[in-house]
Order: sequence, then C-alpha cells, then structure tokens
Amino acid sequence: MHRSPAAPRLTLRAACLLLCLLFSVPAFALDASRLHAQLDALRASAHAPGATAAVMVGGELVYSGGVGVADAENAVPATGDSVHNIASISKVVAVIAVMQLVEQGRIDLDAEIQTYAPWFPRKQAPITVRQILTHTSGIRHYRDGEFGEGEVLRFQQFDSIEAASRRWMEEPLLSDPGTHWHYSTFATNLLQSAIEQASGQEMEAYMRDHIWMPAAMTDSQFDVPARIIPRRARGYEWDAARGVLQNAVQENVSYKYVGGGILASDVDMVRMGHALNSGRLLGGVAIAEMYRPQLDASVSLLPPPAGQAASRAGVPVQGLIWRQQQDAAGRTYYAHSGSVKGTLSYLANWPDADVVVALHVNARGGGADLRAAAETLAAEVLPR
Repeated sequence: MHRSPAAPRLTLRAACLLLCLLFSVPAFALDASRLHAQLDALRASAHAPGATAAVMVGGELVYSGGVGVADAENAVPATGDSVHNIASISKVVAVIAVMQLVEQGRIDLDAEIQTYAPWFPRKQAPITVRQILTHTSGIRHYRDGEFGEGEVLRFQQFDSIEAASRRWMEEPLLSDPGTHWHYSTFATNLLQSAIEQASGQEMEAYMRDHIWMPAAMTDSQFDVPARIIPRRARGYEWDAARGVLQNAVQENVSYKYVGGGILASDVDMVRMGHALNSGRLLGGVAIAEMYRPQLDASVSLLPPPAGQAASRAGVPVQGLIWRQQQDAAGRTYYAHSGSVKGTLSYLANWPDADVVVALHVNARGGGADLRAAAETLAAEVLPR
C-alpha cells in the first residue's frame, strides 16, 4: 500500500511536540517558599550571610536557589549558581577520575602509590591507592602551626603536587597502612600525581575533558586566586565570643587541588551526581566498587594513647572517598562534606532514586548541620 511521504513527517512533528510538552512540565510541584525557609534557617544557624542549594531529580533541576548574600561587602545575592570552593568535595571529583582510569586499566587500586608518584618516599610499609582513598594510609592530616608564622605557606603558589608535598613527605606514617582510619587531605593530594601520570594530562585538563564537560558542569575549575571568576562567592568566619562576622583569610589552595581546591556551583554538583547515576561518567561495576564499604571490622580510629583500647566508634562507613549514610527514613545515600576559607559545603546522592542535593553556607564557626538540611531537602522529592 502506498503511503504519502507527508504522513511520517507529521507523526514525527507531533511526537516532538508531545515530548516538548512533557518535558516542559515540572515533575515536582515544590513549595519554593518552604525550601527558602529551610535555607534561611540553615543560614541563621551558621551565622552566615548566605545559604544556597540545588536539588536534581532524574536529571531535572527541580530547585536552585539561595537566601542572603554571596558577598556581604557588595550585597551580591546568593543563588544556586553562586560559585564557591567546594573544599573536600573536591576529593569526590578526584575519585571519579581515578575510577575512570581504573576502568581503562591505567590505575590499579591495590598498586603502591609509588607506581604513580615515583618521587614519593617509601615508608615503613607499602601504601596502596585504595588505602589513600579510604583514609587508611597512615599519612597524617594538617598540624597546627605547620604553615609557618602568619601561615605564609598558605599563600604560596605550588606548580606541582610533588613540590607541595616536600614539607611533610619525609615523615614516618602515623600507623601501618590498612590498620587505622585517619582522615588525611595530604594523602588524598597524592591522587593528583596518579591521575596525571596515568592519563598523560594535567589534572585540571583531565577533569575538564572527562568529568566537567560530560556532566555539563559549566562553572567548575581550579580555585586560582588570579582568575576572574563570574559569580564567585566569599567566605566568612563567625566569632561567637564577640558576636562578630568577619572576612575569612584568603588562601592559595594550589597545595591541595584534589583535597580542597575546586570551584563549582551547587548546580554543578548536582549535575555531577546525576551524571554518575545515569552512567555518563562511570560504568556500573566501577560505581559499585566506589560506593562499597571498604573497611573490615579490624580497622579502628588512629591509635589511642598508651594504655587505652582501640575504638571502632567514629569510623565511618567508608567507601572510596564517599561515605555511606542512612537518612531518617532508613534510605541509603552517599555523601561528602567540605570546609575551607570560611565556607561549608555538602553533597548527597540517593542513586536508587536519582536524587542529588548540594548545599553551601558561606561562614564557619556557627552550628549549621548541613547533613540534616540535605536530608530535609531530599525528603521533599524522595519516594515516600
């Protein structure tokens, strides 16, 4: 039977129109005023000038907003597109990069870190990439006063992670690798060398090409003081004793781009979470390994003082960088927090429901509970 060539074109046009209509209607009728009230309560608890959030469900940005100001001196409004240093959530970006290279056979999680950072001194026992990703490497975290008088080293520009590690890398480990959990940004900074050596790219270029662009993270980049960053937010410190808000000390984070040196908006962060959930950044096997609890029952907190028993209390349900959490309804999600230069950030991902929440407040020193705030926002859209 002969069919007019016009019929398929009309059908296709009608189908496209129907799809446009479907995707133009929000899947969730959120009460924006209630979400703003929740953000304002968070801002007040932090004694912060501003608070921002973004919520994504199934790839749809159902909420992006803010209360207060991102820059108190210039009265710049805080929004979900305000750009800030995401602090230790930078480690989440790094582990995605590492797992991409694991998928390609370029990184072995159980190889010694010297395979990818040959300049790093060997210690009393071998340290693996996996142990760095689970905070069981034995490498220490920051120490009070180590940045020198006036913390001058915080303002130094480091052109390589090897140069940034020289002031601490000759020290012995705090404990044998794999025996104790001890959070360490210095350890995770070594992942920069692994990413660069395994990929053949500088780390920022790798992340731009393989994470930020595929996830449509249009505001993400390294936190470089000299750069002009549209919508860059400021951080503040709340002095509770005096009841005074003041500017946070600025800092050059070139010594810890992996550990706490990436800029992004809340919208960028939820886009990254959805890109993970939809398989655009990693395959299912790599994601499962990244989220899988990695520590057995023998791992305790850093060795206690002599005469005291080791304790499991305080050891998180630790995946590769990500931590497994349970919300008030008993749903499992994966999250990370961050704090740097007068800011607090939180990223939470419920992959089974493809719900991602990102939060930020721009002051430290208050009593803000970003985890609870993220769970409250997510409850607005999670299946009941």
